[in-house]
Amino acid sequence: MIDVILLSGGESTRFWPFSRKNITPFLGKPLLYWHYEQLVRIGIKNVIVVANKESQKDIEAVSIPKKLSVAFSLQEGKGQGQAVFSAGSLLGEKPALILNASDIYEDEFLKEIMELYKKDPESIYIGAVRVMSYFPGGYLKLKEDGTIDEIIEKPKEDKVPSDLVNMVVDVIPNMKTFSNLVKTYRSRPADGYERALNKLMKDHTKAKPLITATQWLYLKYPWNILNVMDACLDTVIGQIIDPSVKIGKYVTIEGPVIIEEGVKISEGTKIVGHTFIGKGTIVGNNNIIRKSHIGSGCVTGFNTDITRSYIGNNCWFHTNYVGDSIVGNNVSVGSGTVLANLRLDESAITSKVKEEVIQTGRTKLGAMVGDNVRIGVNASIMPGVKIGEGSFVGAGVVLGEDLNDGMYCRLSPTVVISQNSKKASSSREQFRNKL
Repeated sequence: MIDVILLSGGESTRFWPFSRKNITPFLGKPLLYWHYEQLVRIGIKNVIVVANKESQKDIEAVSIPKKLSVAFSLQEGKGQGQAVFSAGSLLGEKPALILNASDIYEDEFLKEIMELYKKDPESIYIGAVRVMSYFPGGYLKLKEDGTIDEIIEKPKEDKVPSDLVNMVVDVIPNMKTFSNLVKTYRSRPADGYERALNKLMKDHTKAKPLITATQWLYLKYPWNILNVMDACLDTVIGQIIDPSVKIGKYVTIEGPVIIEEGVKISEGTKIVGHTFIGKGTIVGNNNIIRKSHIGSGCVTGFNTDITRSYIGNNCWFHTNYVGDSIVGNNVSVGSGTVLANLRLDESAITSKVKEEVIQTGRTKLGAMVGDNVRIGVNASIMPGVKIGEGSFVGAGVVLGEDLNDGMYCRLSPTVVISQNSKKASSSREQFRNKL
């Protein structure tokens, strides 16, 4: 039986204002645990999880299913190649299936690639996906016989050799051989893994692509959380409502939902699935919650609308609109504040990442708010704006650009105070008679 190397050490700055993407919770379970459950379903028994020093404690704290044996490897240095090298010594000459813990894979696709390896255990198998537009990843260059000639990492948009991108679903027949090759490219964190793989394909074995017919989901940029959220919510079947949930009068719950223990739903609220509401959350009067993920310990106060959004734990709202947004943990949003999700011209929303303007692929995208943020009353956060961890946004602010970690954004209006020379009427009867 083949073992799995699950790469969980990389924490891309492109994911800002969020971090530690592999333990982002969905339906109350860290993303890493979703991988554990999947590996059990497809028959894997042994997994090596690669973590770095910053993520090690959180990664090792994730619970492990009884049918799975998990070992941990600490990544020294940067890059995917370094991560594989860290795990390779634990496997010796055994084969391995290398997966990325920040990606989502279909069960059937993983089963298929494992079956192909069983039939031809001397070949390398590379999982690939067809892309419709440019993606900053490793592109497959194919030979005439359909096998892989090489992987070209992040070519220029006009130089891509095919429409096939490596998904990091790679079956390696001998990890000792591959680890030795990776070691020679340790000084190249950006493309050392791909260079070692190209060398292995050239010198030792054929490499065959397996192309997935399903959508590829990954956590690369912060807005990708919404895609993964949708995929996880789609697994919900029926209405799973804990017996302890308190539901007020005139509450409507439609479609598949998970509502965990201790939740209170106040009068006049409507919840539309697929939706998840975590433990101990209080949903206020006259709310509408549509196709969203709300963590534990939240309060969504009076007249709040949360639509197609991901909300972390311990967040507070009151009379807000939150559209297609991602909100971290311990965030408070003042009354009347709006997280807008649609441009006036209804065109696609872009986001600046490392000074590069990136197309999000979404015409509806709200704010992306990091942990421990406070937003005052009647603020307007424009579509696609990112707010860094620990920042404050003052009352009445219209925020149309990203805000770095630990910043305070506020208005400084001029207020004029003078002596009042006018008097208020002692009677309002004249107005009453006109009603």
